[in-house]
Amino acid sequence: MASEDIKSVAKTAGIIASVIAIAAILKNKFKNPKPPNSVPTELVLLGSKYREGLSSIDIASKIIERKKEIGIGIGPLPSGAENIDLQMEVIRVEVIVDALVKKMKIQVALPPGVPITATGGNAGGPIQVVGTTTKAVSAYGGAR
Repeated sequence: MASEDIKSVAKTAGIIASVIAIAAILKNKFKNPKPPNSVPTELVLLGSKYREGLSSIDIASKIIERKKEIGIGIGPLPSGAENIDLQMEVIRVEVIVDALVKKMKIQVALPPGVPITATGGNAGGPIQVVGTTTKAVSAYGGAR
């Protein structure tokens, strides 16, 4: 093998090794995030009562603030014309929130074995029942 061929093979191997190293770095950079820890049931019940709900204007405002943070102009254009990009941002968020509120389905499933306690009464007096669910139950809800 000629020395030029050896140099060419070495150069190619170096390029391939570099591409593999860059690919490994990028692969580690874009890993799927870990799922969030589960929230205690009582906290979900208490917290959901006090949530504000979705607001298109609040979301669009935060996006526009973030644009300003990274240096994207949010004022009128240099020509003096209105910045229609900001109007488009509001429209985009309104459409997304509208789709979430009107079309999103929320389904909850309770597995068998969920403890239950019930009280009631009959002609014999008060009745108290303690037990568990015997089959899975599902419920539906809507976003707001």
